[in-house]
Amino acid sequence: MAGAGPAGAAAARMLAIFAPDLRVLMVAPVEKRPCRGEVLSPLAPPVLRHLGLWSAFLAQGFAPSHHTFTAWGEAGLRSSEMLLEARGPAWRVDRARFDDWFASAASSAATRIDAKVSDLERDADGWSVDCGDGGRHAARLVIDATGRANALVRRQGRRARSQDRLVAAYAEGTTSEQTAPELLVEAFDDGWWYTMSLGEGRHAFVCMTDADIARGLRLNKPHGWHAALTKTHFISAIARKISRLDAPRLVAAGGRFAAMPVGFRLLCVGDAASAFDPISGHGVAKAMRSGVFAAYAAGDCLVRNDGTALDHYGAWVAREAAAYEAALREHYVSESRWADRPFWRRRCSDVSSSSSPHQ
Repeated sequence: MAGAGPAGAAAARMLAIFAPDLRVLMVAPVEKRPCRGEVLSPLAPPVLRHLGLWSAFLAQGFAPSHHTFTAWGEAGLRSSEMLLEARGPAWRVDRARFDDWFASAASSAATRIDAKVSDLERDADGWSVDCGDGGRHAARLVIDATGRANALVRRQGRRARSQDRLVAAYAEGTTSEQTAPELLVEAFDDGWWYTMSLGEGRHAFVCMTDADIARGLRLNKPHGWHAALTKTHFISAIARKISRLDAPRLVAAGGRFAAMPVGFRLLCVGDAASAFDPISGHGVAKAMRSGVFAAYAAGDCLVRNDGTALDHYGAWVAREAAAYEAALREHYVSESRWADRPFWRRRCSDVSSSSSPHQ
């Protein structure tokens, strides 16, 4: 397995439970996430319970989030009450700390190598995996959990289908004043923003737009980033309480889908299989869940000799991606105030073309 993010770690954990006789090798360099602030949707706790890690998650001290505030589709601010959610609240996490904890807790049964896969070749029994200084290993099945890089699939000459050019311009700030800890999402003419508390006086501010628009706005420069921030009403009000703001960083955040290689013992999980637009709020839960289902498919293939298991997993990934795309289009079209602006026009035209009988 290449990668130790939520998807790869969940797959390793589930394999240890479902197929304990299998040896799992996890190849992943130690890396830090560039963005820390994230909210886990109410879909995440059931997966953590399924993996037997719910009590350990609660012990990390992450804060529940019972409200999400949005300025979307209208000028006012609305609150989504998660106290009434049957699945329970969302959870505010420092994503870097969550990933470190989850990788350690979930992949404890795997052998981890601090390296990257430098070469991948098919052989009679499966795969020959070259990990550089980490040595060469034989694998009956490989799992690509390398996120948006799709490192293993790309080595097989395949590329993911990009759905958009979304990027995140991320910055953290420090404040000595009390600010609302809840997630706040606000649309503006060139995309949308979100902000949330990271605890200990730190706050995350993120501008989401397309890569070409980000270049035009110069979102990688403080003056361009601040100019875009002034286009918001509610998020800029919170930003005015920030005493010191770090330089913004641009991070790829677009939706993508990687078709499953047919006839290979190779599975993609998490963002390597399908990357969701962050507006969905389900990225981490989706990644962990795909890791769980991939583990079941791998176990059925290798232990039970079920030749159809990998195809069933690929079909599930495709169905999930299709359902997500339909929901995403519906959500974006609900914001019509700037329908003539490039960011919103692209998403509205996607809706129009997808609903056309000639497509």
